[in-house]
Amino acid sequence: MSLTENREPETNPEPDAATEPRRRRLGVRLAVGTTAFWALFLLAHLVLSGRVWWWSLIEMVPPFALLVPPLLLGLCAVRIRRGIRWRLWTVHAALLAIAYPIAGLNLSALVTGGGDDGAADLEVFTWNADYWHYRWDDADAFYDYLLEQDADVYLLTEYLTRTDRVEIIDDEAALREHFPDYELVIASEMVTLSRYPVVESKALDTEALIDEDDPGAPPADDPWREYWTTKILRTDLDVDGQIVSMYNLHLSVPVPTGEASPLSGEFYEYVRAQYQRRSSQFTILNEDIDANPNPVFVGGDFNSTILSAGIASMRDRLECPDPDSAMPVSWPAIRFPFPKWWRLDWVCTSEGLEVTHYEIVSGEGLSDHDAQTVGLDIR
Repeated sequence: MSLTENREPETNPEPDAATEPRRRRLGVRLAVGTTAFWALFLLAHLVLSGRVWWWSLIEMVPPFALLVPPLLLGLCAVRIRRGIRWRLWTVHAALLAIAYPIAGLNLSALVTGGGDDGAADLEVFTWNADYWHYRWDDADAFYDYLLEQDADVYLLTEYLTRTDRVEIIDDEAALREHFPDYELVIASEMVTLSRYPVVESKALDTEALIDEDDPGAPPADDPWREYWTTKILRTDLDVDGQIVSMYNLHLSVPVPTGEASPLSGEFYEYVRAQYQRRSSQFTILNEDIDANPNPVFVGGDFNSTILSAGIASMRDRLECPDPDSAMPVSWPAIRFPFPKWWRLDWVCTSEGLEVTHYEIVSGEGLSDHDAQTVGLDIR
């Protein structure tokens, strides 16, 4: 037998000379196509946010996720031909620049120190109390936690409990017992406590903005109609001769947080109804702020990420600072099977008020929301 006959047959023939260029062309097309898709998505967000109800679902995505696609696309472009690669990287850098302001990050906190630790003119504490103390049935721990804050003004929400629906509560006697030196204002589910005199207060009600036949009308079978129509309480305080308007709010949640399936029509009916309620709430809030000659502080649970058109409207009117954290988040603080990736709680101020310090602090297991502590100087 000859050596030729013993030779193994060729199993790895040379690839067709055209195969590799075809693969490269396919890679380029995929990179360009996905980059174009992401650019169109960002454009769609700028156009559709606040204008169509179904974009509410996009607004509740963790905002930092907007930075992931351009970063991944930039890494994938490493293997693309140099000339095209640099063009793609230029586009990716532009997309990052567009996305960063609405990504919910505060990277400057990594290189800057904390705020002024000196005494402020006004110490404010704002918190969604998560069904008051009825969630855990521990009134002592609840009030001890509030008293530890030693704030001049408390803006508290979810002054209610829940059975098969939200229910009115009456804890006024306990509030007056624990805060004897404070003035107390209650409207719907909002509670405002102030060491300073209350000059005037009013609930901002959306009743006139929603017809009975609208999706956002209060449920006909719910006796507590005010819960659906009154989500903002304005209290004007006399702070050493200066009137300051404090807006205490808990806006409607945009998406179901219960057992409704995204595959059901009920889910999307809820999203549509809540979009109308939230739009009305932001409308009445913005109108009142625009007409208010006093220095303004707005604080509470907006149930809105920085992607929300409502938060954009606040940032257009007021200064909405970031706490000293690279990724400010406030929810969910407890009980949920996913990470704390959302900032739903905000504070905003107008001219005449300067934020001296601002922190998002733990609710110590008493709520699914973290709390906010703010120091204000009156200018």
